[in-house]
Amino acid sequence: MKKSRCLPFIFAALVVSAEGLLHAESRHFPTPAEIVDLREVSDPQISPDGKQIAFVVTEPADPEHPDRPRNSDVWMVATDGKTPPHKYAFSEKSETSPRWSPDGKWLAFLSDRSEVKGKAEDEDKDAEPPKTQLWIMPTDGGEGRQITELKGGVSTYSWSKDGKTIALLAKDGPTPEDEARKKKHDDRKYIDHEWKFVRLYLCDPVLHETRLVTKQDLHVIDAEWSFDGRELALLISSTPDLDEMYWHSKLVTINRQGEIVRTLSERAGVGEWGYSPDGKWVAFQERTPTGITASLSIVPASGGDVKRLDGDYKGTIFWARWAPDSKYLIVESIEGAHAMISGLDTTNGRTKKMFDVQIEAGRDHGFSMNQDASAITFLHQKGDAPTDVWIIDEQNQKQQQLTRVNPQVEQWRLGSIEEISWKSKKDDKTIYGVLIKPPDYDPGKLYPTIAEIHGGPEWAWWMGWHGSWHGWGQLLASHGYVVLLPNPRGSDGQGTAFVEANRDDWGGGDFVDIMSGVDELVEKKIADPNRLGIGGWSYGGFMSSWAVTQTDRFKAAIVGAGVTNLFSFNGTTDITPSFLKSYFLDLPFNRRDAYEKHSAMSFVKNVKTPTLVVHGGGDQRVPLGQGQEFYHGLKQLGVKTEIVVYPREAHIFGERAHQLDLLTRVVGWFDEYLK
Repeated sequence: MKKSRCLPFIFAALVVSAEGLLHAESRHFPTPAEIVDLREVSDPQISPDGKQIAFVVTEPADPEHPDRPRNSDVWMVATDGKTPPHKYAFSEKSETSPRWSPDGKWLAFLSDRSEVKGKAEDEDKDAEPPKTQLWIMPTDGGEGRQITELKGGVSTYSWSKDGKTIALLAKDGPTPEDEARKKKHDDRKYIDHEWKFVRLYLCDPVLHETRLVTKQDLHVIDAEWSFDGRELALLISSTPDLDEMYWHSKLVTINRQGEIVRTLSERAGVGEWGYSPDGKWVAFQERTPTGITASLSIVPASGGDVKRLDGDYKGTIFWARWAPDSKYLIVESIEGAHAMISGLDTTNGRTKKMFDVQIEAGRDHGFSMNQDASAITFLHQKGDAPTDVWIIDEQNQKQQQLTRVNPQVEQWRLGSIEEISWKSKKDDKTIYGVLIKPPDYDPGKLYPTIAEIHGGPEWAWWMGWHGSWHGWGQLLASHGYVVLLPNPRGSDGQGTAFVEANRDDWGGGDFVDIMSGVDELVEKKIADPNRLGIGGWSYGGFMSSWAVTQTDRFKAAIVGAGVTNLFSFNGTTDITPSFLKSYFLDLPFNRRDAYEKHSAMSFVKNVKTPTLVVHGGGDQRVPLGQGQEFYHGLKQLGVKTEIVVYPREAHIFGERAHQLDLLTRVVGWFDEYLK
């Protein structure tokens, strides 16, 4: 097993000079395999002195070893951009979640590599794989050292402000009774009983001593240190049940003995939060009264009234970090379909432009700052380039790219991307979206056009890279399609009221918003009205199944992991009952008509559109039965349909062969009916 090393180990593939770019005529269209095999970049963390950035690179899966998960390593790059990035903490296992100690002398990270003494890991075939543990390594050189040995593994952690203690979260490990039952193949699951809680531990990184803090049965979702180190704020739920975690969590403070000192909010949402540097405030996400979404808010650290900050904001805030003066929060947000970094005044909720740059990024990318917030590192992508690490220098107002982890993309012929808007025929509301046109687009031609609908429904398409196993935009554009990526009501990007505007109305105003965008492209002589397609994943699958029950204008559809029957979905999903109840006002047993009114299965006899159904066999978010219901309904009615089920896959696909097959089928299905 290779251990972490602090060596100038340069990967030339990460840096490509402008002089080396190929001419446009020698570029090629990307293949599904090339899309699937892109590297992924995540979690950029700038050092306290602002000179280095640690980040994570996840490598493509190895097609020769499909049973092995994708490997992630911690990389390092200098912020001055003068030296190439290099691997920093790496092994045959994965390294993730790099975090600097406050003095910058240590870098901690999580890894599932093993330091088991004695018997080699591969000698015991029946042994459990190593759990993810906390490691640290000195930043001036040296090997990484494992500092925890917790049975349930470490999920997240944070340094105290003085760097003397690390707070970490770890799941309960198996008991002796659990292990005895497992040997007998007694693997029954007692639902809503025998919980395995995530608990808070405090760890001394020098002595490698770890102490359990939350001994009571409560589930800790996240933890944050107060600046004096005497207390921690915890996001907690009564059980690890997803419904409890996401819709019924609380924000509390505890002392270092694990005693709850006060409750700051009974309606905390999962998301970005933390103490202000002066210790007076805690910023967090608080669920809105409907429960559909959450709003950035602050509350006195000593307890008191919650103050909502983004009530009048015209966009959606995803990430927030306190500025050093404790008066502003530096936030990453999306307005319409473009992202930005701004300052949010905590006294009046107003935003101000802090940097003379506009970023193009996905919904949940995030950023980090050095100690005085003079430099911010963030993940940036473009319409023709996947995610990389960038930095903003406040003094020079300069935006600089520091990595090129997928240089091969510069050899691809890609579609052009632009933000567009149109008026909804429902109420004249402005709707935003992204339009991708094929390479060598000819304005004198009509193009086959596909509306790809995002999941959520609270989510959004953005001005950035759209090439992944579930983001089909650039792949379809390279095959000659115009691709419309709409953000209908229910999406992020236009404030909280817009997110909640599809309440009790799935398939209503949101469907009109989408069709209005399609009509706009037809009227502008971009889309061929006789060659329209629709598809999407999750809520996008719902909308695709709904669309073909409401209109025959689409000549092909793809329903990916789509909800097709709201009533049966409520009884089988792992996020019941609060998710649907927040949208449809009550439980389905009390409003069955409303649930059926917005279900595609209620109108399946109207479908004429050839429809491909694709679904993960292990999906608990949108169970396989949802796709099967729609497929069997269409088949019984004589509609052209196929279903492909991918064994083991959850709602998010992880296996390379399945991702590759899915993308190949997406292109093939639309080519068959729209070309």
